[in-house]
Amino acid sequence: VTGSNRLHFLCSLRLFQKFDNFRILVCGGDGSVGWVLSEIDKLSLHKQASCQLGVLPLGTGNDLARVLGWGGSCDDDTQLPQILEKLERASTKMLDR
Repeated sequence: VTGSNRLHFLCSLRLFQKFDNFRILVCGGDGSVGWVLSEIDKLSLHKQASCQLGVLPLGTGNDLARVLGWGGSCDDDTQLPQILEKLERASTKMLDR
């Protein structure tokens, strides 16, 4: 996320302060996931009742997605409905940073 898109994302992320439960799907790699988690921390969203983050591995390394069992890449967009369904049913794993 760069430039004005980053600003739009941050404004959108602030909207989650109004919800007790929410999910965010990060479509990217380890850097994108790290950035989103940092922004969640800055806004104290991680202290809310249920803040869940999913990863659609579209980056170059995708180490986190691989460790969490999502695989190293998602390069077949025809599989997107099945991937989203899998994310919906996924169990929650706690992470420390």
